[in-house]
Amino acid sequence: MKIAILSDIHGNLPALDVVLSDIAKSKCEHIFILGDLVGYYHWPQEVVQEVMALSNCTVIKGNHEDLLLRALHDQKFAIQCFEKYGSGLNVCIESLSPDQIKWIHDLPVSKKVTLDGIKFALFHGSEKEVNEYIYPDTSKERIDDIETDIEDYIFYGHTHYPVVFNRERCVIANPGSVGQPRDVGSLASYLILNTKNRALIQRRLPFDSDIVSKKSLENDPEYSYLVEILKRNNPYV
Repeated sequence: MKIAILSDIHGNLPALDVVLSDIAKSKCEHIFILGDLVGYYHWPQEVVQEVMALSNCTVIKGNHEDLLLRALHDQKFAIQCFEKYGSGLNVCIESLSPDQIKWIHDLPVSKKVTLDGIKFALFHGSEKEVNEYIYPDTSKERIDDIETDIEDYIFYGHTHYPVVFNRERCVIANPGSVGQPRDVGSLASYLILNTKNRALIQRRLPFDSDIVSKKSLENDPEYSYLVEILKRNNPYV
């Protein structure tokens, strides 16, 4: 079977739609989503709606889901989030339904799954905490220290940088970001694993960043980062 591994959608519906279309064309039978469906960009209601409607999908919570759930009940914290990230979480609070909020609240922080006889461990930041960054240049000692019960694959997100680490009896991989890739802007990043031959394929797909930039400038004109990150290392944007 083919499994798609996604992370860090961040309210970017144009990017998600491109990826979901590619997943359908690739005939993936299951999807892992490693958290951060919301935050930064401005289609959280639509993103959550589409993810909730997916069949054969395993979803975990990211740090931006944690930020949202705290901001819902803490106005001072919500203001701090706005000052740091822009209005993405405010749009969540205004647009997500009670059922969607409950669905987000009930998401697990990690998950262990067995599919086609293969064992997977899913995290957002790391096995230790949702907000730990395991970058591509993380030390070998830290990679070797990642705790596992001999899972075949460990998938994590959070950094927005794709990478694969090969360790004895275990592959550790980050699919990169769907909605805000930070290595090459405006190229949504995700992985496909073929369980039959264990091939792990990275997919990079252009999305309409003009629409995302326009929406960002309408909602967050003072937060140039939200637009500039879409141009990073990409001369065609």
